[in-house]
Amino acid sequence: MKLQLSKATKRKIIQPADRDEDFQAELPANESVVRIMTYNIHSCVNQDRKVRPGRIADIIGELDADVIALQEVDSEKCPNGNSNQAKIIARELDMDYVFFPIEEKCLHAFGLAILTRCPFEEIHRDWLPNFNSRLRLRKRGAIRAIIRTPAGPIHFFNTHLSLFKIERRKQLEVLLGEQWLASVPEDEPIVFCGDLNAGAASSVYRKLSRKLNDVQRELDHLFLPKRTFHSRTPLFRIDHIFVSEHFRALNVEVPRTPETLMASDHLPLFAELGIRNGKPKGQSLPNLHELNRDIPQRSFPIVQFNGEPPPT
Repeated sequence: MKLQLSKATKRKIIQPADRDEDFQAELPANESVVRIMTYNIHSCVNQDRKVRPGRIADIIGELDADVIALQEVDSEKCPNGNSNQAKIIARELDMDYVFFPIEEKCLHAFGLAILTRCPFEEIHRDWLPNFNSRLRLRKRGAIRAIIRTPAGPIHFFNTHLSLFKIERRKQLEVLLGEQWLASVPEDEPIVFCGDLNAGAASSVYRKLSRKLNDVQRELDHLFLPKRTFHSRTPLFRIDHIFVSEHFRALNVEVPRTPETLMASDHLPLFAELGIRNGKPKGQSLPNLHELNRDIPQRSFPIVQFNGEPPPT
Protein backbone atom coordinates (compact mmCIF):
# COMPACT_ATOMS: atom_id res chain seq x y z
CA MET A 1 0.00 0.00 0.00
CA LYS A 2 1.42 3.38 -1.02
CA LEU A 3 1.40 6.25 1.42
CA GLN A 4 -1.35 8.73 0.55
CA LEU A 5 0.39 12.05 1.05
CA SER A 6 -1.35 15.24 2.05
CA LYS A 7 -1.60 18.21 -0.32
CA ALA A 8 1.26 19.83 1.57
CA THR A 9 3.45 16.76 1.22
CA LYS A 10 2.71 16.44 -2.49
CA ARG A 11 3.69 20.07 -2.88
CA LYS A 12 6.92 19.87 -0.92
CA ILE A 13 8.10 16.63 0.65
CA ILE A 14 11.09 17.10 2.92
CA GLN A 15 13.72 14.54 2.04
CA PRO A 16 17.46 14.39 1.28
CA ALA A 17 18.27 15.96 -2.07
CA ASP A 18 19.88 12.81 -3.47
CA ARG A 19 16.69 10.74 -3.25
CA ASP A 20 14.72 9.87 -6.36
CA GLU A 21 12.17 12.57 -7.18
CA ASP A 22 9.49 9.91 -7.59
CA PHE A 23 10.20 8.51 -4.10
CA GLN A 24 7.06 7.33 -2.28
CA ALA A 25 7.24 6.03 1.26
CA GLU A 26 5.74 2.61 1.81
CA LEU A 27 3.02 2.52 4.43
CA PRO A 28 2.45 -0.87 6.07
CA ALA A 29 -1.06 -2.26 5.76
CA ASN A 30 -1.57 -1.99 9.51
CA GLU A 31 -0.78 1.74 9.62
CA SER A 32 -2.79 4.84 8.85
CA VAL A 33 -1.76 8.49 8.58
CA VAL A 34 -2.68 11.37 10.87
CA ARG A 35 -1.64 14.96 10.11
CA ILE A 36 -0.81 17.11 13.12
CA MET A 37 -0.16 20.83 13.34
CA THR A 38 0.75 23.27 16.12
CA TYR A 39 0.49 27.00 15.55
CA ASN A 40 0.80 30.08 17.75
CA ILE A 41 -1.57 32.36 15.86
CA HIS A 42 -0.81 35.60 17.74
CA SER A 43 -4.51 36.41 18.14
CA CYS A 44 -4.75 36.32 14.32
CA VAL A 45 -2.97 39.68 14.26
CA ASN A 46 -1.02 39.74 11.02
CA GLN A 47 2.30 41.48 10.55
CA ASP A 48 0.34 44.34 8.95
CA ARG A 49 -1.52 44.63 12.31
CA LYS A 50 -4.82 43.50 10.83
CA VAL A 51 -6.86 40.75 12.50
CA ARG A 52 -7.47 38.05 9.88
CA PRO A 53 -8.58 34.64 11.17
CA GLY A 54 -9.41 33.70 7.58
CA ARG A 55 -5.73 33.79 6.69
CA ILE A 56 -4.95 31.33 9.51
CA ALA A 57 -7.75 29.06 8.25
CA ASP A 58 -6.30 29.20 4.72
CA ILE A 59 -2.86 28.14 5.98
CA ILE A 60 -4.31 25.22 7.93
CA GLY A 61 -6.43 24.20 4.96
CA GLU A 62 -3.46 24.29 2.60
CA LEU A 63 -1.49 21.99 4.90
CA ASP A 64 -4.52 19.68 5.13
CA ALA A 65 -4.05 18.98 8.85
CA ASP A 66 -6.40 16.64 10.71
CA VAL A 67 -5.77 17.79 14.30
CA ILE A 68 -4.48 21.26 15.15
CA ALA A 69 -3.23 22.81 18.40
CA LEU A 70 -3.62 26.60 18.47
CA GLN A 71 -2.09 28.98 21.00
CA GLU A 72 -2.85 32.67 21.63
CA VAL A 73 -6.48 32.42 20.52
CA ASP A 74 -8.82 35.35 21.18
CA SER A 75 -12.52 35.47 21.87
CA GLU A 76 -14.40 38.72 22.29
CA LYS A 77 -18.07 39.33 22.99
CA CYS A 78 -19.35 41.96 20.60
CA PRO A 79 -22.76 43.66 20.32
CA ASN A 80 -23.49 41.58 17.22
CA GLY A 81 -22.22 38.27 18.64
CA ASN A 82 -19.16 36.44 19.92
CA SER A 83 -16.02 36.73 17.75
CA ASN A 84 -14.41 33.50 18.92
CA GLN A 85 -11.40 32.97 16.65
CA ALA A 86 -11.39 29.20 17.26
CA LYS A 87 -15.02 29.02 16.17
CA ILE A 88 -14.42 31.16 13.08
CA ILE A 89 -11.44 29.07 11.94
CA ALA A 90 -13.18 25.77 12.70
CA ARG A 91 -16.28 26.87 10.78
CA GLU A 92 -14.22 27.71 7.69
CA LEU A 93 -12.52 24.30 7.85
CA ASP A 94 -15.64 22.27 8.77
CA MET A 95 -13.97 21.03 11.95
CA ASP A 96 -14.95 20.47 15.55
CA TYR A 97 -13.18 22.56 18.16
CA VAL A 98 -12.70 23.15 21.86
CA PHE A 99 -11.56 26.50 23.27
CA PHE A 100 -10.03 27.01 26.73
CA PRO A 101 -10.19 30.67 27.85
CA ILE A 102 -7.15 30.77 30.14
CA GLU A 103 -7.56 34.48 30.78
CA GLU A 104 -10.92 36.25 30.93
CA LYS A 105 -11.29 39.97 31.49
CA CYS A 106 -14.57 41.81 30.93
CA LEU A 107 -15.73 40.79 27.44
CA HIS A 108 -12.37 39.43 26.29
CA ALA A 109 -10.93 35.91 26.58
CA PHE A 110 -7.53 34.54 25.55
CA GLY A 111 -6.32 30.97 25.48
CA LEU A 112 -5.83 27.65 23.71
CA ALA A 113 -7.84 25.68 21.17
CA ILE A 114 -7.85 22.26 19.53
CA LEU A 115 -9.44 21.77 16.11
CA THR A 116 -10.11 18.32 14.67
CA ARG A 117 -11.77 16.47 11.81
CA CYS A 118 -12.31 13.55 14.19
CA PRO A 119 -14.77 13.27 17.08
CA PHE A 120 -13.79 14.23 20.61
CA GLU A 121 -14.29 11.48 23.16
CA GLU A 122 -13.16 13.36 26.26
CA ILE A 123 -11.85 16.83 27.06
CA HIS A 124 -9.90 18.03 30.07
CA ARG A 125 -8.46 21.47 30.77
CA ASP A 126 -6.63 23.06 33.67
CA TRP A 127 -4.43 25.96 34.65
CA LEU A 128 -0.71 25.53 35.23
CA PRO A 129 1.34 26.99 38.11
CA ASN A 130 1.89 30.74 38.14
CA PHE A 131 4.49 31.68 40.75
CA ASN A 132 4.02 35.40 41.23
CA SER A 133 0.56 36.82 40.63
CA ARG A 134 1.71 40.26 41.84
CA LEU A 135 3.76 40.62 38.66
CA ARG A 136 0.57 39.97 36.69
CA LEU A 137 2.30 37.46 34.46
CA ARG A 138 0.19 35.81 31.81
CA LYS A 139 -1.72 32.78 33.08
CA ARG A 140 -0.83 29.44 31.56
CA GLY A 141 -2.79 26.27 30.98
CA ALA A 142 -3.20 23.13 28.92
CA ILE A 143 -5.87 21.07 27.18
CA ARG A 144 -5.92 17.29 26.88
CA ALA A 145 -8.39 15.72 24.46
CA ILE A 146 -9.00 12.10 23.62
CA ILE A 147 -9.71 12.11 19.89
CA ARG A 148 -11.21 9.15 18.05
CA THR A 149 -9.38 8.40 14.79
CA PRO A 150 -9.62 5.47 12.35
CA ALA A 151 -6.53 4.08 14.10
CA GLY A 152 -8.16 4.34 17.52
CA PRO A 153 -8.12 6.99 20.26
CA ILE A 154 -5.23 9.45 20.53
CA HIS A 155 -4.38 11.48 23.64
CA PHE A 156 -3.74 14.97 22.27
CA PHE A 157 -2.14 17.68 24.45
CA ASN A 158 -1.88 21.40 23.73
CA THR A 159 -0.07 23.91 25.95
CA HIS A 160 1.71 27.27 25.99
CA LEU A 161 4.38 27.55 28.68
CA SER A 162 5.73 30.60 30.50
CA LEU A 163 8.37 32.99 29.22
CA PHE A 164 10.21 32.50 32.52
CA LYS A 165 12.48 29.50 33.09
CA ILE A 166 11.49 28.75 36.69
CA GLU A 167 7.79 28.76 35.80
CA ARG A 168 8.33 26.63 32.68
CA ARG A 169 10.11 23.98 34.74
CA LYS A 170 7.30 23.80 37.28
CA GLN A 171 4.64 23.79 34.58
CA LEU A 172 6.31 20.89 32.78
CA GLU A 173 6.68 19.02 36.06
CA VAL A 174 2.90 19.25 36.47
CA LEU A 175 2.30 18.17 32.86
CA LEU A 176 4.53 15.13 33.34
CA GLY A 177 2.59 14.21 36.48
CA GLU A 178 -0.41 12.05 37.31
CA GLN A 179 -3.06 14.53 36.18
CA TRP A 180 -1.61 14.71 32.68
CA LEU A 181 0.95 12.60 30.79
CA ALA A 182 1.55 10.04 33.53
CA SER A 183 -2.16 9.20 33.54
CA VAL A 184 -2.09 7.85 29.97
CA PRO A 185 -1.72 4.05 29.76
CA GLU A 186 1.53 2.97 28.10
CA ASP A 187 -0.29 1.19 25.27
CA GLU A 188 -2.21 4.33 24.21
CA PRO A 189 -0.72 6.88 21.75
CA ILE A 190 0.19 10.43 22.78
CA VAL A 191 0.70 13.64 20.81
CA PHE A 192 2.03 16.53 22.92
CA CYS A 193 2.48 19.89 21.25
CA GLY A 194 2.49 23.62 21.66
CA ASP A 195 4.59 26.71 22.19
CA LEU A 196 6.96 25.65 24.98
CA ASN A 197 9.06 28.84 24.90
CA ALA A 198 11.99 26.42 25.21
CA GLY A 199 14.59 25.27 22.72
CA ALA A 200 16.36 21.95 22.29
CA ALA A 201 19.13 22.89 24.75
CA SER A 202 16.70 23.64 27.60
CA SER A 203 15.94 21.44 30.60
CA VAL A 204 12.25 21.50 29.65
CA TYR A 205 13.03 20.00 26.24
CA ARG A 206 15.41 17.40 27.69
CA LYS A 207 12.92 16.22 30.32
CA LEU A 208 10.11 15.93 27.80
CA SER A 209 12.41 14.07 25.39
CA ARG A 210 12.95 11.35 27.99
CA LYS A 211 9.28 10.41 27.70
CA LEU A 212 8.35 11.35 24.13
CA ASN A 213 10.01 11.77 20.73
CA ASP A 214 10.50 15.10 18.95
CA VAL A 215 9.11 14.61 15.42
CA GLN A 216 11.76 16.93 13.97
CA ARG A 217 14.45 14.59 15.34
CA GLU A 218 12.66 11.41 14.29
CA LEU A 219 12.18 12.13 10.59
CA ASP A 220 15.64 11.45 9.17
CA HIS A 221 19.20 11.73 10.42
CA LEU A 222 19.88 14.10 7.50
CA PHE A 223 16.91 16.35 8.29
CA LEU A 224 17.83 19.64 9.96
CA PRO A 225 15.15 20.74 12.47
CA LYS A 226 13.45 23.97 11.47
CA ARG A 227 13.03 27.05 13.66
CA THR A 228 9.63 28.66 14.13
CA PHE A 229 10.12 32.06 15.80
CA HIS A 230 10.16 34.85 14.72
CA SER A 231 8.35 34.17 11.45
CA ARG A 232 10.23 36.88 9.55
CA THR A 233 13.64 35.76 10.82
CA PRO A 234 13.34 32.36 12.56
CA LEU A 235 16.04 32.17 15.23
CA PHE A 236 14.36 29.94 17.82
CA ARG A 237 12.84 26.45 17.75
CA ILE A 238 10.29 26.84 20.53
CA ASP A 239 7.18 25.28 18.92
CA HIS A 240 7.23 21.50 19.18
CA ILE A 241 5.37 18.28 18.43
CA PHE A 242 6.32 15.30 20.60
CA VAL A 243 4.86 11.82 20.09
CA SER A 244 4.92 8.42 21.79
CA GLU A 245 6.54 5.33 20.28
CA HIS A 246 3.24 4.45 18.57
CA PHE A 247 4.05 6.98 15.83
CA ARG A 248 6.71 7.38 13.19
CA ALA A 249 7.39 10.62 11.36
CA LEU A 250 6.71 10.50 7.61
CA ASN A 251 7.04 14.19 6.84
CA VAL A 252 7.68 17.42 8.74
CA GLU A 253 7.24 20.97 7.48
CA VAL A 254 7.72 24.49 8.77
CA PRO A 255 6.37 26.35 5.74
CA ARG A 256 7.80 29.78 4.97
CA THR A 257 5.46 31.29 2.41
CA PRO A 258 4.20 34.86 1.89
CA GLU A 259 1.08 33.83 3.84
CA THR A 260 2.86 32.30 6.86
CA LEU A 261 5.29 35.22 7.03
CA MET A 262 2.34 37.62 7.34
CA ALA A 263 -0.20 35.64 9.37
CA SER A 264 1.55 35.46 12.76
CA ASP A 265 4.84 36.07 14.54
CA HIS A 266 5.31 32.26 14.64
CA LEU A 267 5.56 29.79 11.78
CA PRO A 268 3.33 26.70 11.87
CA LEU A 269 4.84 23.27 12.54
CA PHE A 270 3.22 20.41 10.59
CA ALA A 271 3.90 16.68 10.90
CA GLU A 272 2.53 13.74 8.95
CA LEU A 273 2.64 10.65 11.15
CA GLY A 274 2.16 6.95 10.59
CA ILE A 275 0.36 5.15 13.40
CA ARG A 276 -0.36 1.48 13.93
CA ASN A 277 -4.08 0.88 13.92
CA GLY A 278 -4.37 -2.73 15.04
CA LYS A 279 -6.33 -3.77 11.95
CA PRO A 280 -5.52 -7.21 10.50
CA LYS A 281 -2.79 -6.97 7.89
CA GLY A 282 -4.20 -6.27 4.44
CA GLN A 283 -7.54 -4.94 5.72
CA SER A 284 -8.25 -1.53 4.26
CA LEU A 285 -8.80 1.48 6.47
CA PRO A 286 -11.37 4.22 6.04
CA ASN A 287 -9.86 7.46 4.83
CA LEU A 288 -9.71 9.95 7.69
CA HIS A 289 -11.28 12.70 5.61
CA GLU A 290 -14.05 10.48 4.23
CA LEU A 291 -14.85 9.10 7.68
CA ASN A 292 -15.49 12.56 9.12
CA ARG A 293 -16.67 14.42 6.05
CA ASP A 294 -20.27 14.76 7.18
CA ILE A 295 -19.65 15.63 10.83
CA PRO A 296 -21.09 19.11 11.48
CA GLN A 297 -18.80 21.71 13.03
CA ARG A 298 -19.60 22.28 16.69
CA SER A 299 -18.00 23.35 19.94
CA PHE A 300 -17.60 20.92 22.81
CA PRO A 301 -18.20 21.82 26.45
CA ILE A 302 -15.45 21.38 28.99
CA VAL A 303 -16.22 18.25 30.97
CA GLN A 304 -13.61 18.19 33.72
CA PHE A 305 -11.80 20.59 36.02
CA ASN A 306 -9.02 19.64 38.40
CA GLY A 307 -8.20 23.03 39.84
CA GLU A 308 -9.16 26.62 40.27
CA PRO A 309 -7.85 29.42 38.09
CA PRO A 310 -4.77 31.18 39.49
CA PRO A 311 -5.38 34.49 41.23
CA THR A 312 -5.52 37.59 39.08
